[in-house]
Amino acid sequence: MAGTAASMANLALTQVGYKEGANNYNKYAEQTPGLQVDWAIYGPWCQSFISWLAWKTGNRDVIPTTASCSVCTDYYKERGAFSRTPRVGSLAMFGSDGGTHVELVIAVYNGGADIEVVGGNTKDYPAPNGDGVYRKRYNNWASTTRIHGFGHPAYSGAGVINDRGGSSGKYKIKAGQTLSGIAAVLGVTLASLLAANPQISDPDDVHEDQEISVPAKPAEKPKPSTDDNDKPTPTVPDTGSATGTYTVRSGDSLSAIARAHGMSLSRLLALNPVVHDPDVIAAGHVLKVTGSPRPAPSTGGTEGSKTPAPKPRPTPEPSKRPDWTDRFDRIDRELREVKDELGRIKEQMKDKPQPPKPEPEPTKPVEPPVPVKPTKPEPPVPVSPEVSRPTDIPVVPQQVIPTPEVKSAA
Repeated sequence: MAGTAASMANLALTQVGYKEGANNYNKYAEQTPGLQVDWAIYGPWCQSFISWLAWKTGNRDVIPTTASCSVCTDYYKERGAFSRTPRVGSLAMFGSDGGTHVELVIAVYNGGADIEVVGGNTKDYPAPNGDGVYRKRYNNWASTTRIHGFGHPAYSGAGVINDRGGSSGKYKIKAGQTLSGIAAVLGVTLASLLAANPQISDPDDVHEDQEISVPAKPAEKPKPSTDDNDKPTPTVPDTGSATGTYTVRSGDSLSAIARAHGMSLSRLLALNPVVHDPDVIAAGHVLKVTGSPRPAPSTGGTEGSKTPAPKPRPTPEPSKRPDWTDRFDRIDRELREVKDELGRIKEQMKDKPQPPKPEPEPTKPVEPPVPVKPTKPEPPVPVSPEVSRPTDIPVVPQQVIPTPEVKSAA
């Protein structure tokens, strides 16, 4: 049966201040049954945050379990539960078709013209995509945002929103103080302190004499009375399906414990219903588990192994700053595993016979060109005079004819 709209808003407010890890790592996809796959755990997680809220508050029958904003938008359009009118508990779908981003509406003002939201994988207005869970207010949202419309889950009722962003006073920051230190002094969580001060976009960027709002302290739970002075060991009610127990040690996380025992996180949570917040477990708690702990995977690898054994991913706590040292150590371990795997592949390639390389053809020595001898001009042939030669024509003797004497007239 569906829960109330207020249950979604109240839980969302407790998450304000959570920051993602390296490569978009987020706890919401990892903890939500149906989304525990790498592409969701290390991908954009605004819709995974909404699915996590629905799972935690019993609203999975009115909010689809998905990491896709497009699937969520289509879900409400197909049911006739999508409009441009915001309500408390509505899902604000961003983008031209509602498939870009999603945020939860926690308050409506001025007849619906202004809204207040909490969203994951976002940051301060106006950019929708970012690095954590933020609380924001959109004045005149129809003109200042790219909200396509609102999906309206069929909640069982409205309920009362416990605004953890409310203030019970003011506090002036002193020199050298940090927000986490101030939260400890005031007896509140860092997440509630950030929720009470949405103007602080970077928890590390605060200065002396800056005035901040102080959130109201949560009511203290009554301490159970005991008959002796010994501190009782917390136990888990028997669910009838566990096969063993595990005592939480310092530094443990639920996701790591689940992987070590070969079970899913959702299964571990189902066996231990007293765990209300997967991020808050104390050393000494006894958890019910199935099976026995698996041996630690060897990093040396064996012949025929194809991929290095996966290492448990650390789950960052929402109320603390990310431990970059642990994350860099994890990245360094993964890089070493990849390097070892490449070394094994290289060794395997050495064992395989390599095809013989063709021998190069011998090159013939290049003969030097034969020098061309210069040609001398031949001397001209001497021209000899022609010599008369006798002919065969017979010689006729010349006949002398006497000339008659002519006498002149006297």
